[in-house]
Amino acid sequence: MPRILLGLLVLALGCAVGSFLNVVRYRLPRKITMVSGRSKCPNCGRTIAWYDNIPVASLPALRGKCRSCGWRIPRIYLVVELATGLAFLLVWLTFPVKEVPAYLVLASLLVVTAGIDYDLRIIPDRLTLPGMALGVVFSLALLRRTPTPLGGALVHSGLGMLVGGGSLLVIARGYKYFRKIEGMGDGDIKLMAMVGAFLGWQLSLVTIFLASLVGAIVGIFVGSRSGQGLKASVPYGVFLSPAAVVSMLWGPALVHVYLSLVR
Repeated sequence: MPRILLGLLVLALGCAVGSFLNVVRYRLPRKITMVSGRSKCPNCGRTIAWYDNIPVASLPALRGKCRSCGWRIPRIYLVVELATGLAFLLVWLTFPVKEVPAYLVLASLLVVTAGIDYDLRIIPDRLTLPGMALGVVFSLALLRRTPTPLGGALVHSGLGMLVGGGSLLVIARGYKYFRKIEGMGDGDIKLMAMVGAFLGWQLSLVTIFLASLVGAIVGIFVGSRSGQGLKASVPYGVFLSPAAVVSMLWGPALVHVYLSLVR
């Protein structure tokens, strides 16, 4: 099969998975079952027809509105589908076939956690805690690029969780001590522990650096537009998740460039 055609199929698969992740994003934090029942309009409750539920294509065809009640469909639905499709394609193009399943799982977890944090400013434990376990399992089974002892893989994953989650824990507690307000939720800390379980400690630090840099820029912009200044609040998971995807795909190259500059 031509590589371009296979790439298009991977992209389409990712968009289809993104459609399912939208179901998870909406139902999981609201404790709605995900194993039964067709998708319904959140505004009028009408069941959505299959032809209005085609990934990526249906939203533009409907002009962004529910066919039944005219409710404007949030753009986050399209963003999640496109982001998942693009992430799947980049993972397939970047990693050896053996490692692709692990990174597809991580990419899916990151997309859905970012979507939920954007919607409700929470990151459910039901995603991050199993995600940590999966990161350890995949590190043992799929993510060893060179033969290493069992302990080496466990240490790699364990250090990643410790550095990823521990770094944010220290920052969060320090912020609360000096500012007397909560600056970061426990969900962000657990999200970084999950990222560390998959990517290790070095790429966890890269993720935190990238997310902090972009988050600070966006926070300053939001604060200036809203008049809240430094008191403006933005969901940090929305920055951590894409930063983790960047670290997953290009983190080793970024680390190499940084070390070259330092030397």
